[in-house]
Amino acid sequence: MRLVLIFIVVLVLVAGVYYTFSKKADVAKNLKPTVEQEAEVEIKVAISTNRGDINLELYPSVAPKTVANFVKLAKDGFYNGTKFHRVMKDFMIQGGDPLSKTDDPRVGTGGPSYKFEDEINPRSIGVDDSTIAALESEGYQYDFNLTSMSVDVGALAMANSGPDTNGSQFFIVTYSPQTHLNGRHTVFGKVIIDDKSMSVVRSIEQGDVIKSVAVSQ
Repeated sequence: MRLVLIFIVVLVLVAGVYYTFSKKADVAKNLKPTVEQEAEVEIKVAISTNRGDINLELYPSVAPKTVANFVKLAKDGFYNGTKFHRVMKDFMIQGGDPLSKTDDPRVGTGGPSYKFEDEINPRSIGVDDSTIAALESEGYQYDFNLTSMSVDVGALAMANSGPDTNGSQFFIVTYSPQTHLNGRHTVFGKVIIDDKSMSVVRSIEQGDVIKSVAVSQ
């Protein structure tokens, strides 16, 4: 009788362990991205320049509207023939102004004829509350549900002229992190950190041309 009880207890324990692992497996299965979700994790972009290609990743989960805007402009050929019109040594390279195609004297002020809002959660990148309050007093509005990226080396961010003035212009950080820009610019991607891409980024000079921007999803 005692052996039967022991057998029943062992059987119950085994069943419990099996059930627990089965539930964990189901949870893991549910957490695993579907093919569609994986496609949304990152979007590959190659900016072809006269210095070589710059390979980047865009992150829709970080800044969905900004990524969608950049992808649409790229696919429409908006960036083809534009120049890196602003290059600051040891800081960043900036491009995306359609006026740069013809050396218009107003270069630096051009865009796609519309502006859209920032997508930034400064808390997620370590900006303190007093700085956030100061930025909000300047007109910045934040979405604290987002998980943002810092303006770090290799970051791809929107250039702007103040809060909610995003259009087509972007910049890429070339060397040291630019944490003083956190909370002011939407970061929506980064250079794929390999010797080739970053060396191209760091070789860009003012006036260098963006031949095309290829998007692969």
